Amino acid sequence: MNNRLEKKFIYNNGDESYKYFLISGMFKETYPKRVVNSIYFDSDIFQDVWDNINGFGNRKKIRIRWYNELNNSSVFIEEKKKIGFVTQKKIENLGNFKNYSDLTLFIKKEDYQKNCLFKNKKINIKKALIVQYERNYFELYNKKLRVTVDKNIKIFQKFPNKFIENDKLIIELKYSVQNSTYVNNFVKNNFLKNRNQKYSKYVNSFIDMNENALI
Repeated sequence: MNNRLEKKFIYNNGDESYKYFLISGMFKETYPKRVVNSIYFDSDIFQDVWDNINGFGNRKKIRIRWYNELNNSSVFIEEKKKIGFVTQKKIENLGNFKNYSDLTLFIKKEDYQKNCLFKNKKINIKKALIVQYERNYFELYNKKLRVTVDKNIKIFQKFPNKFIENDKLIIELKYSVQNSTYVNNFVKNNFLKNRNQKYSKYVNSFIDMNENALI
């Protein structure tokens, strides 16, 4: 399990002013762009959503994640916890799956429900929320700060064809606790104009679905 700090900066789709920050900071691209797919799990009463909305200092979310097409590729289960300002993430590899139907069948199996991340958690898999977006990856030359850029966010009512779109672009800064002073100064000196703010793709997707009477 790794510990880190995260800051998120929210832009409207089409606003590319964040690129000045990447250029002035001389970031390098560390991975090719890829599509991130996440299935989120929650209790019958969406406890994780309400813990976040109510601003509880300690909260979590559980998701299954894969990248690009689900074509015999690896799938991971993640538990992401927020404890105060610190983010903790635990990841396990569930194996490879040939397609979404194959993954869906696996989720329904008893062995999956016995996974250590689900023990003593009342997870209702019928209420999974699926979110997909494009992600670019950047890092400083000294490796003290990583930045991801997420755009073209889709929230699925029925995967993979029925969805609504989120019009936001998310810039996320990720760094260790010991580099917090360095990162704060770096952000100021390299003119990231927008204010960082609290934002959860899961929670905001839930709100979007609810406002469209889809959940």
